[in-house]
Amino acid sequence: MLRRASLFLFMKRMLLKDILDILDVIAPFDKAEPWDNTGLMVGDASLDIRSILVALDPSSPVIHAARQSGADLIITHHPLIFTPLRRIDFQESVSRRIALLIRASIALVSMHTNLDAARGGVADELADRLRLQEIQAFGASRIGVLGEERDLFSWAGGLPFETIRLVDAGRPVRKICACPGSGMDYLGQALEQECDTIVTGDVRYHAALDAKEAGINVVDLGHFATEDIIVGPLAGRLGRELPGVAVQAYGGQDVFMHTKGEYH
Repeated sequence: MLRRASLFLFMKRMLLKDILDILDVIAPFDKAEPWDNTGLMVGDASLDIRSILVALDPSSPVIHAARQSGADLIITHHPLIFTPLRRIDFQESVSRRIALLIRASIALVSMHTNLDAARGGVADELADRLRLQEIQAFGASRIGVLGEERDLFSWAGGLPFETIRLVDAGRPVRKICACPGSGMDYLGQALEQECDTIVTGDVRYHAALDAKEAGINVVDLGHFATEDIIVGPLAGRLGRELPGVAVQAYGGQDVFMHTKGEYH
């Protein structure tokens, strides 16, 4: 306890509104999709912030971890409030988490589709993990090429991801459309750009079937895996840009249980 108290003595404070300005430079909030909800979810922009926890989801375990670590602010990719609330009923999940945040005096800010599309954001991080070259940005997707043509199964098997589902359209991999999260809406764009493979998450059966019929491979890495990759890099960047403010990355886990190395 004394150790934590002495650590706080050396921490500088920043107003939340100033941190929001910095986040707006990293990933402008006005670049979020019209249907999205980003920015300050819970809290007061005039709050003093000394410690930040960066996470993918505003889940109860994340809030408890922030409280235990003494964080004043949680920054997440996914928003807590996505649809309008009709009431604040603590028996409901979102309302209960809002109450947890308020009781712990912890603010919450979310950077969602604005962070997907931003330079150095989620899509760029995914393209980097796939080792794409000659990258072009198309909103929240990135299109790039591999250094050489590869077999789908051998290439996918070497990717730094725990669980992968494949749709084999019978083509080698060279030109790839990559989109974090749920990106099968970019299938038409991938076809227009003559990609042979699309990499994303949350691929539904009929979308996968459409892709195979169209002659394009699908690599489904899962929603969590394609977005959690930004948590560490974002925390590191904020640690550099917010000197004196303690910034930590939350080590989250996928809500789905997987067997490593499974292919379907």
